[in-house]
Amino acid sequence: MILRKLTASMMITGFLFCGSAVQAATYHFGQLLAGNGPTNPYFADLEITDNGSGNWTFTLSALDLNTIFGSKSFIGSMAVDGMKPTSISTDAGGGVTKVNLQNGGGPTGIYDFRYDMINPKNDKLTGLESVTWHVGGLGSTALPGDNGELALHVQGIGSNGDSAWYVATSPVPEPETYAMLLVGLGLIGFMTRRKKGLAA
Repeated sequence: MILRKLTASMMITGFLFCGSAVQAATYHFGQLLAGNGPTNPYFADLEITDNGSGNWTFTLSALDLNTIFGSKSFIGSMAVDGMKPTSISTDAGGGVTKVNLQNGGGPTGIYDFRYDMINPKNDKLTGLESVTWHVGGLGSTALPGDNGELALHVQGIGSNGDSAWYVATSPVPEPETYAMLLVGLGLIGFMTRRKKGLAA
């Protein structure tokens, strides 16, 4: 009986730990920070995953920029207010062939560095394209919050070729995070009811 209780407790702890320790989230971009552009368009997603040992993976996906901003629009860079990685590599594929690290960026002067989207002809991520890159040296730094730590620079907006900076809205936890947390909570509920039943 004691062994069964101990095993159940360890399972519950494991599920809760896994559910809370998963460092993965998807950010939606579309809140205007500065510049000339629509106020609240939803135009890009950023998936960030913690691979452990200070290594993280980023995937930036642009939605239909042509419809939202005009046929010449593109994403040129992403500014980050936070710790700068020590290494970076880009996956092949899509319109962006390389993502570079640069100091500074963003219109308010608070951003520590930026990721520049590099294409052989110009710096851009166009509509319906995505790019994945990997960084190292961040340790166990928590994911950015939703207070403007991430900002995308959209260029070539409208007929005047305007530009604007947009910040990320609240992150959406990955389905795996919810699943593990729900399993853990379900096990706690099951064990509590079972314990009450045995006590009655």
